Amino acid sequence: MAVEEATGMGSLFEELEVREAAARVRLEELPAAVVELTLRLVKVREDLSRLEITRETVAQVLAELSAPKAEEDAVAEDAHADRPDIPGAR
Repeated sequence: MAVEEATGMGSLFEELEVREAAARVRLEELPAAVVELTLRLVKVREDLSRLEITRETVAQVLAELSAPKAEEDAVAEDAHADRPDIPGAR
């Protein structure tokens, strides 16, 4: 029985060594993974920033393009307000 226990303990220690070696490998790989994820995070943040700026610029351009039309419509309404013979005049 003592031989079986010694053999069992020997394989237990061997298994622990295998697990320790695997943990060391993972430990060595993680810093590189952190660097890769950090670079990806920076790129995604830059992409998001560009998209936000693009959206804001498009909204501004559309507002500027529609502002003169709105002003023209308001002026036209004012000009026709006192002319009952023109359709749409008040």
